[in-house]
Amino acid sequence: MKNRLKKRWIKWLLVILAAWGIHDLVLILSSVFVQGGLSLQGIADLIRRRLTEPGDAVRYLDIAKNGYTATGENAINLVFYPLYPYLIRFLSLLIPNPALCGLFISRLSFAGAAVLLYEWIAMERKSAADAWLGVMLFALYPFSVFVMGVYSESLFLLLTIGCLLLIRKKRFGWAGAMGFLAALCRVQGMLLILPAAYELLSLRLGKEKRRFSWKDLLVLLIPAGFGAYLLINYSLHGNAFQFLAYEAGEPWYQTTQWISRNISLQYSLSQQYEGLAWIIYLPQIALYFLVLLALLLGVKNRLPTSVILYGGAYLGFTFLSGWMISGGRYMLSCVPVYLCLSSVKSGTARRLLLLLFALTHVIYSLLFYMSYAIM
Repeated sequence: MKNRLKKRWIKWLLVILAAWGIHDLVLILSSVFVQGGLSLQGIADLIRRRLTEPGDAVRYLDIAKNGYTATGENAINLVFYPLYPYLIRFLSLLIPNPALCGLFISRLSFAGAAVLLYEWIAMERKSAADAWLGVMLFALYPFSVFVMGVYSESLFLLLTIGCLLLIRKKRFGWAGAMGFLAALCRVQGMLLILPAAYELLSLRLGKEKRRFSWKDLLVLLIPAGFGAYLLINYSLHGNAFQFLAYEAGEPWYQTTQWISRNISLQYSLSQQYEGLAWIIYLPQIALYFLVLLALLLGVKNRLPTSVILYGGAYLGFTFLSGWMISGGRYMLSCVPVYLCLSSVKSGTARRLLLLLFALTHVIYSLLFYMSYAIM
């Protein structure tokens, strides 16, 4: 028993070191390239400038320091979900540096997400090799640089993977609690109700004919997480959907349009803004079809229907966004993709996948650290 536990801890440690090591190595190489030399001060400056100050990071830190407001220029921060910034706020009571707290939470969450992903794929595929492939593709995802910064991606990944693993283990009560937190972290978290409902119905209507218990009802905590976010909207503005008005305005200009129209818009923007074509627009178009192909591969290889259902819902929901500029970052959290790609059987195809992910990861991470518009 002790030897088995020791082996598991060693395996988890190796997974964490591999996931962290990839990102830390790319950070060091980027620092050398950007700063023209290697120094601890240069690395620290790069972390501060690129992982704690640009884009959403500033918004999260403002919420952590000041909370949500109903008036003023920062009222639009309401579009950012509360779990991550309020965790920073809570940790700041112990460590009076919100940016450092945000980095700490993201780093730990990324480690936890990598370990849970390994365990999930190993459970589904009954293969340590497949689990390692999934984890490496996860860590090398082209736009995964954000997992180490003050962004909610790592925390959302941890909660999403944890929820899916619990759903597949039929531990619906704990899955509901995990899904509640995921829905308080990102809007896509509420989609976790779909695999939970599918697995519950499969148990009820399948051979087992299992009756529902009161614990099963706890899966309703998943949409309740989104409901809690709507309650915050209502308490501030008297409108549960005020966030939609903010998203439609400056600087996001978000609308909801059918997917084919959005793909067409992305292509038009790639022609109009050639400098951003290979940084934002064309990768987003490619990711839509590549994720779709990965999910179809999962269907072909008879992966769990509930997981494929969630992946399809996540993909479709995300690409309903009409003015998307962060599609690469958003698709990082479509975690069924890593399970699907781990089911690739050809050794040559697996090596090519790893090479492709590694090259694109280095390229887009370097562009991010060079202050290109990787968002």
